[in-house]
Amino acid sequence: MPRFKPGDEVIVVGVPGQVASWLYEDRRGVVQAVHEGQPYPNDVELRQGGALCFTDDELTPAAESNPGRRLLNETRGFTHGIDPFKAQEVMKKAFNSSPGKPGSEDSAVNHPSHYTSHPSGIECIKITQHMNFPLGSAVKYLWRADLKGNAIQDLKKARTYIDIEIERRQEAA
Repeated sequence: MPRFKPGDEVIVVGVPGQVASWLYEDRRGVVQAVHEGQPYPNDVELRQGGALCFTDDELTPAAESNPGRRLLNETRGFTHGIDPFKAQEVMKKAFNSSPGKPGSEDSAVNHPSHYTSHPSGIECIKITQHMNFPLGSAVKYLWRADLKGNAIQDLKKARTYIDIEIERRQEAA
């Protein structure tokens, strides 16, 4: 089943390896036709002029555009990449009224607000899980420094973990 239908307003999303999506990234357009079974099924007329076909992965619905999208685009340097659709899901869950919403016990344990309030919608654990313990801990304390009430204490904890990592690397050298 196609993800888009004619008339849908979309935004082009840059996808690694897809030159056209990088060239037209963040441009808005309207789906003119969907050609199921084709490699680039979505025929999109761009607002700035022209038309091009894109895959489903190269488009996002304009109505669901994540307010943190600009930040996601600026942080392409993350080693493990960021999926903007997953980031949107994190944002949606943060404002969802189902169990696990901000303020609930489940949220306090699994998705505390001081780790999920970044404007990109990215949760701290998504970044730190790719680091060793001292570096991940330092990032965690920097991430939440202004969100838990005692920024100085969190910054000192981050510094302690950075010192541990420096010492570890010096010993290994």
